[in-house]
Amino acid sequence: MKEDIMSNTNTAIKSLSKTEFNSYFENIYNEHIDQLYRFSLFRVSDKEKAIDIVQDVFFKYFKYLTDSLENKNEIIFNHKAFLFKTTRNTIIDHYRKKQTQSLDDLLESGYEYSSDEDVSHNTSVDIDYKKLVKSLKDLDLDSQELVYMRYVDNMSLNEISEITGQKENTLSVKIHRILEKLKQRHEKHY
Repeated sequence: MKEDIMSNTNTAIKSLSKTEFNSYFENIYNEHIDQLYRFSLFRVSDKEKAIDIVQDVFFKYFKYLTDSLENKNEIIFNHKAFLFKTTRNTIIDHYRKKQTQSLDDLLESGYEYSSDEDVSHNTSVDIDYKKLVKSLKDLDLDSQELVYMRYVDNMSLNEISEITGQKENTLSVKIHRILEKLKQRHEKHY
């Protein structure tokens, strides 16, 4: 059954004209660009670097798609999982190459996470937001990533499983433990 679907999808994609292929790519790009940008910004805390990372991810994705037309690569069935895995790996490569400061070091030096959107005009909500960001930044990067995917991007456990390669039950337990840890830290410090 899966082989039939793969064969049909492979044939369908290969039969696309150049214009149809570009439209296919553009639709996937438009569907995922905002999520990947937010995910990258969350991880690198720099707008320009996040843009560069997402641009690099879509370049890799386009190259992978064109290579798959020439039978060099397998057809992608879950574009979201592929794009997030590529983004995660690109961010890891970015930190390896640049040897930049860790997020903890940046926070300690006074750097605060900012987003394009105004978080709140209400001072108490703004303070709570800063406390939450601080608590999240105290977590290891894998935990931050799981919380982000689950609660910021509203991904299902199945989607997160496909991206991380971990079982859904394992993810559910990890996320529950992370939330408990955040709750305990919040109660202790605030």
